[in-house]
Amino acid sequence: MASELNIPGLYLLQDFVSIKEEEELLAAVDAKPWKSLAKRRVQHYGYEFCYETRNVNTRQKLGVLPTFVSLILERISSFPNLDDSTNIVLDQLTVNEYPTGVGLSPHVDTHSAFEGFIFSLSLAGPCIMEFRQYAECAWLPNHTSSPNMKTESLENDKSFLRRAIYLPPRSMLLLSGEARYAWHHYIPHHKIDLVKNSVIKRGSRRVSFTFRKVRTGPCKCEFPQYCDSPR
Repeated sequence: MASELNIPGLYLLQDFVSIKEEEELLAAVDAKPWKSLAKRRVQHYGYEFCYETRNVNTRQKLGVLPTFVSLILERISSFPNLDDSTNIVLDQLTVNEYPTGVGLSPHVDTHSAFEGFIFSLSLAGPCIMEFRQYAECAWLPNHTSSPNMKTESLENDKSFLRRAIYLPPRSMLLLSGEARYAWHHYIPHHKIDLVKNSVIKRGSRRVSFTFRKVRTGPCKCEFPQYCDSPR
């Protein structure tokens, strides 16, 4: 359970969609064109995410989010861990397809790019998501090295706090507050995961829908030591 990780702002809601809804969502994205990256395929809606800068170009809006996620957005608006007065407006969606054994490098979604709520829906297959908190400013870009070298350095760095959570299919993960701003999230590149002494085999594919709100001004979060916005 997310509460067992003791990371403020981290929430997981299981069975956020039904099996039938999962099938419909997968069919909808499979009917759209995929963009191939090195090890996975992606689709972007609202705004295209640039992996080189870890940001979006706010001047190039792709349009509104697709109608096939309208039900998801409606349910997000009544997510149980949000204050009743919270007004959730999400305008960027990235769909990732991970083949078996493919994960995600450690990262914090850029503070200056996106606002404080990140919702991620897992479909088709399970995985473990790991959370890491490095020493202050360890994530900041090193201008003498490439982004790939920085990523490799983080993956090999052992000096961090570590937590891990199991994401079953059809579950919705919310990153907010400290979980969103001060912890790296990471999916290990494994074909099997160990969950409470049980071996869980990943499926042939896992598809995630990640919903975010593009930020239009500087970030004013409570974690300046991890923030890229000037203070």
